[in-house]
Amino acid sequence: MRRKMRRATPSVLVFTMKIAIFGGSFDPVHAEHVNIVKAAQAALSPDKIIVMPAFIPPHKQDRALASPEDRLNMAKLAFAGVKNCEVSAYEINAGGTSYTYLTLGYLAGKFPGAQLYFLVGADMLKDFYTWKQPETILSLADLVVCNREGDKVSYPAEQFRFFSKFKKRFIGIEYTGRDISSTKARVLTAFGEDLKPYLPFDVIDYIEANELYRIEGVKGALRYLKPSRRKHTLGVALTAARYAERYKIPEKSAVLAAAMHDVAKNMQADAPELSGFATEEKVPAPVLHQYTGAYVAEHTFGIRDEDVLNAVRYHTSGRPNMSDLEKLIFLSDMLEPSRDFKGVEKLRRLLAEDLNECMYQSLKHELRHLKKSGGEIYPLTFRAYEYYKGLRK
Repeated sequence: MRRKMRRATPSVLVFTMKIAIFGGSFDPVHAEHVNIVKAAQAALSPDKIIVMPAFIPPHKQDRALASPEDRLNMAKLAFAGVKNCEVSAYEINAGGTSYTYLTLGYLAGKFPGAQLYFLVGADMLKDFYTWKQPETILSLADLVVCNREGDKVSYPAEQFRFFSKFKKRFIGIEYTGRDISSTKARVLTAFGEDLKPYLPFDVIDYIEANELYRIEGVKGALRYLKPSRRKHTLGVALTAARYAERYKIPEKSAVLAAAMHDVAKNMQADAPELSGFATEEKVPAPVLHQYTGAYVAEHTFGIRDEDVLNAVRYHTSGRPNMSDLEKLIFLSDMLEPSRDFKGVEKLRRLLAEDLNECMYQSLKHELRHLKKSGGEIYPLTFRAYEYYKGLRK
């Protein structure tokens, strides 16, 4: 194994230990986490790689995680066969918010004189500038970056930005991981989808045995959907979950509302689930299912969260002064990956930046489409458009 040598005296050579650290929530650990560690082994030839599950990640304090114990156990299962790799419980045992600069300080003290490397994915590189005490992190370790499909960055451009800020370069590993995320894995688990392409088998077994990431009502709602509608609904849930953290929306609420949003789309008016349902106004046929869906969510599945019910109730029409969850489901329904219309990519970019502006532009697009196609414009949709237009002034 190659090691860096430094000359302590004219006659003595001292070998510097190389240690790579890979931190994260690992909620759950997925196949690309393991592949990043293997890529780091090939590129850096470290003596040791330490995988460090966080107790509370600083950037995910508002999202409920699987328990620290479950995440630690899953990490141990996933990395058990990786050479020179150990899973540390240090941050979990320390409790509180897990700050990287504190962990690296601890490791620098535990392994005096060691060369430390801190591994991150390209998505984390983009946020590194906002981390707590990034200069301290870089004084203790070299930053090592792995690219990933969907979050791939240009190393030369990022090196220029990075050096301009920190007067130090990061190490780029020439490995591009697949577009897999823990968020996606949680949604797929809630929907009962096949996890084998995404997670180590032992981790899948652990999730199933401990019933992690289940959301009551999701699988039941899917039984009402045709295959094409189920695929669309999964796309809505994946989109909503992806941006839930960005807008501080509970992920479980976003996934539940997405699963329920079209639950009554193909129900007949005389279905037992709609017994007692009535509307006080004339509602266009393409809009009616939002109201019947909210009714089924409440009366068949027992959902009492009014924000979730309203997200289902107005996901097609929109309305003035929607909650962030309502807006997210409306936009995820319109912009999920299978949607393909002129201007959709612009709207998707807006979804990542500003919910209100994306609502305005999306409603504007919808009204133009209805007018051009001769479709009926529901008054509530027009009022929603006027409301979000007014916010821009």
